[in-house]
Amino acid sequence: MNGRIFVIILCVVIIVFAIVSITLLPKREERVMPAMVSATETAATTEATTTTFTEETTITTTAIPMTTAAETTTKTFIMPQTAYIEMENILQLPELPTGCEITAFTILLNFYGYDAEKTDMAKNHLPISWGNVKTVDGEVYKDSFFEYFIGDPFGNGYGCFAPAIMKAAESYLPGRETESGKTYIAENISGATPEELYSYIGAGTPVLCWATDGMIEPEYKESWIDNETGEKLDWYYHEHCFVLVGYDDNIVTLSDPMKGIISYNRQRFELRYSQMYSQAIILKEYEYTESNSDLHPQTLSDTGM
Repeated sequence: MNGRIFVIILCVVIIVFAIVSITLLPKREERVMPAMVSATETAATTEATTTTFTEETTITTTAIPMTTAAETTTKTFIMPQTAYIEMENILQLPELPTGCEITAFTILLNFYGYDAEKTDMAKNHLPISWGNVKTVDGEVYKDSFFEYFIGDPFGNGYGCFAPAIMKAAESYLPGRETESGKTYIAENISGATPEELYSYIGAGTPVLCWATDGMIEPEYKESWIDNETGEKLDWYYHEHCFVLVGYDDNIVTLSDPMKGIISYNRQRFELRYSQMYSQAIILKEYEYTESNSDLHPQTLSDTGM
């Protein structure tokens, strides 16, 4: 009997001791374990991240000839760490509220010594179209902003890209000499990589190029079918044109017909340049040879040089 009582008392003591020990021990910090994510949820998360990146860095646009990877790897670029070309700016306002492209081209012409004037260039040399709009089977057809300035650079307009400015060059340059007696021709280098653009600057050659006004994100406006080619064209707000005149590791410097000489973040510029179809033009001195002495100076695309 006494033995049974002893066992009961011993059990009670052990239970009480255990309860007291648990109560007095310091509490462990609670841990929140990572939630299990299903394969479907993981894919959705990845897709959302990719979509955000894509909206910032790419736009589905009309295809243009681009430099291939093979060509890029075999080219050698002359790129000083920093370069700057001194240049006089021309502002498009007030005469040409939407004429940034032809004003920027005038800046380039003046740099080389041509006595070009922005309003004359816009009125007499820039190919202009109001679109020649028509509707066929519910589809809107217009002229291409690659080939024409769509609208009116003296008023309301969309804008244009390198091929239209090349037409202005073809209209203005033949038969004209600079004050020093030199003759230049235009070359469409659209599709050039940013490194190629900088190599031109390093060599003292300014580059007419396209990005967006203030380097802000382009916004989709509308699409239509090209009257001539039947190709779908996408137009974006904030398209802008200027002359690239300098760069260093972090910034690019532009002769901007809207803002004057101004600098922007280099990576942001490269992104906007890509989003605006990587459009660019340079001028090159025309050298007469036996093979081309009977030709009037034209653009490189016309002479096959």
